[in-house]
Amino acid sequence: MSAFTLVQLSDTHLSPSRPFFQFNFEIVLEELQAIKPDHIIITGDLALNGPDDIADVAFARQQFDRLPCPWSAIPGNHDVGLVPFEGGFHQAINGERLSRYLDVMQSDRFAIGVRDWRLIGINSQLMTSGLDAEEEQYHWLKSEFDALKGPAALFLHYPVFLENEADQAESHAVVHPQSRSRILSLIDSTPNLRLVASGHLHVDRQWDRNGVTYQWAPSTAFITSDESHGGVAATGFLVYRFDGGNFTVDRVEPRWMINHDICNWSGSSPHGYYEIVKRPFPMVA
Repeated sequence: MSAFTLVQLSDTHLSPSRPFFQFNFEIVLEELQAIKPDHIIITGDLALNGPDDIADVAFARQQFDRLPCPWSAIPGNHDVGLVPFEGGFHQAINGERLSRYLDVMQSDRFAIGVRDWRLIGINSQLMTSGLDAEEEQYHWLKSEFDALKGPAALFLHYPVFLENEADQAESHAVVHPQSRSRILSLIDSTPNLRLVASGHLHVDRQWDRNGVTYQWAPSTAFITSDESHGGVAATGFLVYRFDGGNFTVDRVEPRWMINHDICNWSGSSPHGYYEIVKRPFPMVA
């Protein structure tokens, strides 16, 4: 079995009209020149305001084409919208938003082979969405798991759970409890699955559950210091080094990357993000 290096970027929040976090992405590009990864996976929130401004998603794709190796991406709530339950109606995922995303990105999931590993990515925003694509994705994922012959990793935007997988509280921080039991059942019945990697919460955190590593990735864009969810809240990205069926994970926090802290945005309801993306940005000619 051969070795390879994978980079996980997450929550880049790119936008041509509100380029708050572009500088950090430029620093990421510089760092990747030294790392020389074999593949890069971006785990959602590619854009700042994708649900209402598809130009943000298109711009993110253009930026990813500057990456130094092949890449794969899956959407997050800032790309296709929130799962529509209480507190998630401001930018709820629907068929129109998903279709616009697919027009730009071509796919909201992937399954690729890199050396001896199978890397699989899914759209976590479909879970409990009620869209026809939800069931189609579930059966696709099950077929991918059933066909595994070697080690595999699963990537999604939302973490599967926080502290307690049995927690029935509805939260936009993690996969909805209604869908969690189904995906955990798939995970638990797939012995070749070694890693479940997510983004969304902008922290680096890792733990083991039934022999599977659950890894959260930091954001390249910003942190929220009043809501760390117990991990390391610092901008950056993850580097995985796979060797046979084993792997290591390291967090990279580039020296010049800015730890933008948007905790003040969360001091309103709905979240201040919905106000910020409507405000005109003072572009300089």
